[in-house]
Amino acid sequence: MRQYWPFLVLIFVTALVVLAAGTRVWRVSQQQTPVATTVAVATSATPTASESITASATTLLVATATPTSIPTITPVPATPTATATALAYQAYRVQKGDDLAAIAAAGNSDPAYIISYNRLSGEPQPLRPLIVPVLVANPTLTPQAIIVQRGANRPAVALTLDAGAKSEPTAQMLATLAEYDVRITFFLTGDWIQRNPDLTRQIVAAGHEIANHSLTHPDFRTLDDAQIVAELDGMADILYQTTGTRPAPYFRPPYGAYDERVLRAVAARGYIPIFWTLDSLDSVGEPKSADFIVERLTTTLDAEKRNGAILLAHCGSQSTADALPAVLEYFARENIVVTTLSQIL
Repeated sequence: MRQYWPFLVLIFVTALVVLAAGTRVWRVSQQQTPVATTVAVATSATPTASESITASATTLLVATATPTSIPTITPVPATPTATATALAYQAYRVQKGDDLAAIAAAGNSDPAYIISYNRLSGEPQPLRPLIVPVLVANPTLTPQAIIVQRGANRPAVALTLDAGAKSEPTAQMLATLAEYDVRITFFLTGDWIQRNPDLTRQIVAAGHEIANHSLTHPDFRTLDDAQIVAELDGMADILYQTTGTRPAPYFRPPYGAYDERVLRAVAARGYIPIFWTLDSLDSVGEPKSADFIVERLTTTLDAEKRNGAILLAHCGSQSTADALPAVLEYFARENIVVTTLSQIL
């Protein structure tokens, strides 16, 4: 019996070890089951809207709705995209007696498409500049070389701010515009957007209109047609990547430099060339004071020329930022609406 005793002890100890290990495995498996279930539920769950917005300031800025106190501006593609069916674009100034049906028929277009593309609220008034998207080849509408220097003769002005260089005063300008509940048109370059993506998203979120000021701010007269297309498309693509919107169908030539070839090339890419009625001179010559800017923008034009005026200033001007409250207060006292290009043309 003694010679078997060590083997019996070994068998007994082995049985205890196996029993203990099996108990531990069972306990661990019971503890892990709820965790595995939780992970599966969390993986399949969809974040709520509030969670999505809280997680990203960018999402909040882009998703903010346009205030209902102003007409809603619906972003539309200003260059051909995969979803656009236009074969080409033609610039056309509405003539007396025209209606959208006739314009669309001559341009091989569609009235609803023209309304959407040009941000119209209905039938355009005579002299209104339009971009007519061509949907079927060989339209009978004759393309025109157009440059817009003022809007319709009504008690309103379009305040337009060009951005190509500095950006520091822009936040102050946006705060002032929000305080006075005013929406305007910003002409941005693609380079400026890339340097200031958050500011660009704030401009869109506040309900302002963004138009095309080129990609790199060159003199368009020095570019060939292919380079002009690259400048226009480059800005539009960067704006879309940054904000999910396309620019309004307006283009302001850098330095105000253009010729007839430039006007036709720009229109053929889907943009109405925009000049100005009055330059604030905030980017010309010696630095200007805020008082100079106020005086320049409010008293230079008489009442007749002021109606429908397009006013030019710049995002990089601290003097313009400081002058903006007084300018807006003046126009409010005079019952002159300060608004976007889309609302004034």
